[in-house]
Amino acid sequence: MLRLICLCLLLAGPAAGQDRPQGLLWSDTALPRTLPLQVKTAKGRDYYLVLRDVATGRDVIGAYARGGDFFRLLVPPGRFEVQIASGQAADWQGRGALFGAQTQRFVLEPPLDFGVSGFARKGGHLLDLRDLGAIVQTSLGICQRLALDPESVRIKPDAPMPGVSPRDPMEKPEFLTPRYREVSRICD
Repeated sequence: MLRLICLCLLLAGPAAGQDRPQGLLWSDTALPRTLPLQVKTAKGRDYYLVLRDVATGRDVIGAYARGGDFFRLLVPPGRFEVQIASGQAADWQGRGALFGAQTQRFVLEPPLDFGVSGFARKGGHLLDLRDLGAIVQTSLGICQRLALDPESVRIKPDAPMPGVSPRDPMEKPEFLTPRYREVSRICD
């Protein structure tokens, strides 16, 4: 029985080691992460991204993108150098060793600016890493506006209806406070 348990533990060990992360791994910032960074990748390679604050030289965010999967990360405002490590998914060894000896490392030039621009436009970036020889970077914005909730300003009709007594003309109507909801859309 003990041998069977040991065998099960040994077989379960490699499966757990192959499990790789996805998304935000760590964040070392007090600023709100609200600005978009979207990354397109091809199947076959995974990516570990680190955003380094240009002003302080400090690493702010670390994230893992699985090759071929949709990946979007929300980052804080600022100017960041994007450092990327790439390798085979099976070679992932964690933050320290990354993808082992086969890790490819590169830094995007120039650094990327994230911030609110114009009126209610959250400015971010879209990185296309499907061809590492020709990385494409484009701006990506999320525009926001407020939309009136029509139910918040609905009033009773003044016209007489059957079975309803007319409103007293001396009665002061209650003023309603309108409510709004935020509507977001990609605007680039």
